[in-house]
Amino acid sequence: MATRRQFLQGVSTVGTLACTGKSLDSGVEPIGIRSAEPERWVPEETVNNIVFPSGIQVGDVMSTRGFVSIQTTETQVSWKLVEQTDDAWGDLSEGTESATEGVVQFTIVNLKPDTAYCLVCFSESGERSTVTRFRSALGDTDWRIVTFGAASCLGGNLPWQTLTRAAEEKLDFFLLLGDTVYTNARNDSTARNDWKWALKVEGMEDLTQSTSIIATWDDHELVNNFDWDLVENPSEVFENAWRAFQNSVPMDKEQTGKMYRRISHGSVCDVFVLDCRGERRSSSGLYISVEQMDWLKTALSASSARFKFVMNSVPIIDFTDLIGEVEAIDRWQGFPEQRTEILSYIEDNGIEGVIWLSGDFHFGLVAQVSPTGAIGDTMMEVLNGPTGSFINIMGELMVPTEQYQDAVATWTYTKYMCNPQTGEVQVQFIDDSGDVLLERSLLL
Repeated sequence: MATRRQFLQGVSTVGTLACTGKSLDSGVEPIGIRSAEPERWVPEETVNNIVFPSGIQVGDVMSTRGFVSIQTTETQVSWKLVEQTDDAWGDLSEGTESATEGVVQFTIVNLKPDTAYCLVCFSESGERSTVTRFRSALGDTDWRIVTFGAASCLGGNLPWQTLTRAAEEKLDFFLLLGDTVYTNARNDSTARNDWKWALKVEGMEDLTQSTSIIATWDDHELVNNFDWDLVENPSEVFENAWRAFQNSVPMDKEQTGKMYRRISHGSVCDVFVLDCRGERRSSSGLYISVEQMDWLKTALSASSARFKFVMNSVPIIDFTDLIGEVEAIDRWQGFPEQRTEILSYIEDNGIEGVIWLSGDFHFGLVAQVSPTGAIGDTMMEVLNGPTGSFINIMGELMVPTEQYQDAVATWTYTKYMCNPQTGEVQVQFIDDSGDVLLERSLLL
């Protein structure tokens, strides 16, 4: 008998997923698929890749605001934002911002829900950055098919061609699930320089010019296998890594002042960004802090979105039947009390539509969070990537089972198409050439 957690076999198309009929909310007409956009706006001024070495990053975009980060050699830059009006671009707003340590960051406000925008920055001499296109999130009660991408573990398969393939899709947003950079945050300048380098890689530049990002971190943004109880001088490592991350990634720091936060896309989906690395204390059995756990419970309970995506850099899957307890201390499995706490809370409170997203393992996977009959067996997790790091042979050797359903062992990004009317999330693993290697539809 089919259940909510089962993956439907076969291929579905975007056309098949188009919304028809009434909305899930009585009396509200469905929006369906996203409206068309004109070609990207191109200003007349000359691009200066020295003054603006990595273009513009826009992140954590919601229905009325978004956050901007720009690396620059200038002490002050001006910016201009244009808004889609039917099949053209119209001027909207502009401003001037000062740089701090070579970084300009600011908040864009008064956006219209579900609207396309283009943003450009100018130097004092009038030369410009590349243009970043992004789209604001749906309004609180709006819904349509939402399409986004995700990746992790970028590594050395340069120039991250899967991100270029993702950029071609003009996605609603893109998730970076950790190990975006491989650095050593024991050295402050090393951490910052590694982020600067990553933002200039061709695939990353293509991606951040095409859509907004939502990012979290994992150990390689700090030091390998970071844990407050297991590394030397953890405070220094954490502060260096956190400073480098904030200076490189546009994010909503107003919610909690920390890594964890929620980004909402109308009644279709909420994205819950976790910090599954920066609060680990193995001697206390804490995978995340008590404060973060309480926040996650409250946020999940308050969410009315059809789909609830939890950005979880290292899997919450129980891998006992696959690799036992090998390296369990580096994932939720090694912290059984907190793992059981959050999974039980979701099940006991009847919170539906939860999908866990992670990376770290260097192969793609769709799986039940737990074996059938165990806590968490009603939920699914998707492992994303790697986009450029070495391929884990476990993905090639894995034999599909009821729990571990499909694996992909090559460089990929994952594309998600979320249909709130049918309750389906179509999942595609897409390689460097743009080919779909695996396609499944998760029914919730």
